[in-house]
Amino acid sequence: MQHANAEYLVVDWGTTNFRAFALDANGQVVEQTSSNLGLMQVEDGQFAQVLESVLSQWLDNFKHLPIYMAGMVGSAQGWVNVDYVATPVDSEALAAKTHKFELPWGANGYIIPGVNHQNSAGIFDVMRGEEVQLFGLAQLLNSANFDAVFPGTHSKHIKFADGKIQSFASFMTGEVFGLLLNNSILGRGLPKQQDDESAFMKGVIESQTSCLTNRIFAARTHRLFQQVADEHIADYLSGLLIGHEIRQLSAHNVLLVGGGTLCKRYQTACETLNKSATVYSGDECFLSGMQQLIQELANAK
Repeated sequence: MQHANAEYLVVDWGTTNFRAFALDANGQVVEQTSSNLGLMQVEDGQFAQVLESVLSQWLDNFKHLPIYMAGMVGSAQGWVNVDYVATPVDSEALAAKTHKFELPWGANGYIIPGVNHQNSAGIFDVMRGEEVQLFGLAQLLNSANFDAVFPGTHSKHIKFADGKIQSFASFMTGEVFGLLLNNSILGRGLPKQQDDESAFMKGVIESQTSCLTNRIFAARTHRLFQQVADEHIADYLSGLLIGHEIRQLSAHNVLLVGGGTLCKRYQTACETLNKSATVYSGDECFLSGMQQLIQELANAK
């Protein structure tokens, strides 16, 4: 596919997914593509080969375009291990630590660093990719002060103040859900699962306890005593885990960033727990954040 107007490419390269956008000189998306070629599917560190293969099937003439990348591509398991930037972090600090290198075909490549935070107990937390979306959200909101939630495999709760990422905490909600459903007694012998909002909301309501591991066992006993149908156990368990995560939020008004389906679950859980929630597109935030960082990189030259 030929796109003469494309001036640069931005890539969100995560653990399981790859997304690329071609943008014109005005920052408008002229084409986009996605695949399941996340870093877990890249064998023997062949990131350059995978990138060239995906892009060559998508765009006829891309090898002169600079490529700006973010996400797990910059992790220890990624293409280049780009050092984290410690909180508090503004967009200028991210741009200053961005890794610049020459791609095998001669164009410039850039990988945005992730962010780390050490909490009051001395425990570290990290993120890669969400930092770009966060600065994009700030642009869309035209605000330098807000709290946001990024649902996902490892959900993030982030405090943004004075135009900087001040602190954040990760919750393994999505990964724990998968492990419990697929690798524990809770999921053994279940029939094909069906969506059921009432089972999900039951999980959310029953999640408001300090002892989550005790309450999780209810996914077994509710099934034994026909309080939740076998085909709705996944939704009940999802409600338990998401509801318990939301229990940690002090904010009454929640900003959610991500994909529609998962954010809708979080929005439903928030409303069930008497919190308001507004959803913002993860793609829009990513593109807005990348454009800000690209401008910071240009200003630093």
